[in-house]
Amino acid sequence: MNVIEIVKEQMRAYEEGKSCAVVTIVEADGSTPRSKGKMIVYTDGSTKGTIGGGAVELLAIRDARECIRKGENLAKTYDLNSPSSETGMTCGGCMTVLIEAFAVRPLLVVCGAGHVGGAVLHLASFVGFDTLLIDDREEAAIADKIALADRFVRVKGFEEEVAAMDIRPDAYYLIATHGHSFDGEALAAILTKEAKYIGMIGSSKKIEALFGRLKEKGFTQEQLDKVYTPVGLDLGGETPEEIAVAVIAEVMAVKYGHTGEHLTGKEK
Repeated sequence: MNVIEIVKEQMRAYEEGKSCAVVTIVEADGSTPRSKGKMIVYTDGSTKGTIGGGAVELLAIRDARECIRKGENLAKTYDLNSPSSETGMTCGGCMTVLIEAFAVRPLLVVCGAGHVGGAVLHLASFVGFDTLLIDDREEAAIADKIALADRFVRVKGFEEEVAAMDIRPDAYYLIATHGHSFDGEALAAILTKEAKYIGMIGSSKKIEALFGRLKEKGFTQEQLDKVYTPVGLDLGGETPEEIAVAVIAEVMAVKYGHTGEHLTGKEK
């Protein structure tokens, strides 16, 4: 693969939510498999491109996977002079590579550009999420919320269009549209997808009615039990900003597999 193809592959990895590392030969001295080359390494060890194959490439793949895990870059020199070296090769040279790790940020999809949605977008970016905002209103009417998101998609109808969107399977979702019926449409679409987290704003009465309609459409109680609603940890507060803190706290607890309980009195 040439440099342009490597860049295109990186873009595909980003769009598909796949972490990767780019390995580039920066110096080759003496007899080496290649004097220049690039390859992309994914977390499962699969690759695109090459830096020459053989033992040196296998070692670079190993080191690249570790760089992805740690979220670190690395400059590494492989000795090809001695059978006792890490490579076990005797080509008579050495190769230095630069390993650059590209860890994909988690994705939060916000359906609804209201006050709560805007506050959640602001906090989500602050704690390291990529954000996708979906709404059915004119861009001019919600321009301030669109500016907070990494990407914006305007839909005419939530259910059909959100269901048809190619959204990565490890995404987190918040449903906070400008109407109960729109929340139901968005939830019906999202329940057809894989998701790390689905949260929806609403009162207990609204949720009961909405879930009843979804059951009539064929959704199961098991599917509905996966929805965090009313959304957020029980922190108190009622302003959009306070609700957003409770929502993001719940999302972070789910992300890291924690409960959101107090740490006081617990062993660190």
